[in-house]
Amino acid sequence: MDNDWNKVRRELDKSDNFEAICNSPWYSDTVYNKFSDEEFARRHEAARELMVRDGLDALILTGGPDIYSHGSGVTWGAGLIDDRGMCQYMVLPLKGEPTIIYPHYGCHIEAARKQVSVRDVRSGQHGKYGKAVAERLIELNLQKGRIGIVAADRTGPEYMGVQAYFDMQKLLPQATFVFCPNLLHELTYRKSAEELRAMAKAGQLAIKALEAVKATAKPGVREYQLAGAVANAVMSEGGRYHLLMIGSTSMHDPKLIFPNPNPSARVLKEGDIVLSELAMSYMGYSAKIGHPVSIGRPTEKYSTFFKDVVVGGFKEIASHLKPGTTLEDMRKVGSRAFRDRGAQSRPTIMHGLDLITSVPFIRADRVRAEPYETTMQPGMTYNIEITPVDKEGVFGIFYSRSFAITEGGAQDLTPYPVDEILVAG
Repeated sequence: MDNDWNKVRRELDKSDNFEAICNSPWYSDTVYNKFSDEEFARRHEAARELMVRDGLDALILTGGPDIYSHGSGVTWGAGLIDDRGMCQYMVLPLKGEPTIIYPHYGCHIEAARKQVSVRDVRSGQHGKYGKAVAERLIELNLQKGRIGIVAADRTGPEYMGVQAYFDMQKLLPQATFVFCPNLLHELTYRKSAEELRAMAKAGQLAIKALEAVKATAKPGVREYQLAGAVANAVMSEGGRYHLLMIGSTSMHDPKLIFPNPNPSARVLKEGDIVLSELAMSYMGYSAKIGHPVSIGRPTEKYSTFFKDVVVGGFKEIASHLKPGTTLEDMRKVGSRAFRDRGAQSRPTIMHGLDLITSVPFIRADRVRAEPYETTMQPGMTYNIEITPVDKEGVFGIFYSRSFAITEGGAQDLTPYPVDEILVAG
């Protein structure tokens, strides 16, 4: 049970008083950028429409700090952006107020209350998340309800902690729990105007990240120092980094076709090229850019390959981004864009963006998508992510831009010159 600060303020050194504190003046002067109350109301109403369709009495929205989740349903449903806990939980009932179950107590939970757009924020009871969720469902008289659990992680997918699930089953033996692997995607694959503005801001942050790489890269600098420069540039502008993948290699003896997921201690040298995949987020929504940076002038081999194969193929693919284009159309274009130019590529051509990378995945040889998204519609968001590779599979260049489909075509969420390899400095 929460403890009102007004009642326990003079006995804060007692653990039971401090751990479930609420209504304190702490953090009352904090400032967080948030979506409007109207936007969150729209999201909750959309979720409740799907609950009615699917016969659900409540949803457990989940999300975690890993890159396959990046807050997921909890960020979408409440605006919580936080790295605590393997998984976080939000109860969204068909009827009644939503509730956040927050991992940490005391000062932490008071700060979280100021960040989110949900009034009811409760303690996770020292990791007893399932118990906290069950107690809220009992309050809602849903002991026998049909409860949907939304995926936290698109890979798998994964849903929630095992212990939390066991505790819910134990405390709510008559409830029915239903895993909903695609429900959040169905709620996010087409963006509202507010969401698109956040993604456009994320795109500007991605550009700043790329420019930080360009400005910092020089002989003697290590790859991880480039990552540090990106983190500083983006967080200084109120954003967060989602994917920060940076690798380097010699243009004269290349050992790299794709950025390093874990930037190493390799020292940059004259004649190197830096490849990066930079996905930055703003209020939980991301956009991505990838563009090569050379240390010194690019070699003729890299410059020619970039202009003829990479940029040529990219422009051919991007020209088809418009309402009415099918994902199979995009696959066909992507499958030949680099082969027709005397090269090959990684399979991935393009993917969707929910808050982060999501289905649909368009590869050179297959498309993975839900039936309702096989044709492009306004509000859908995508990332063109290409990695042309030479015929022998020796060297290649990763290249990426993010887009939103509009009524008349596509909005470039990462508007940045495309035609030349960037030269560091």
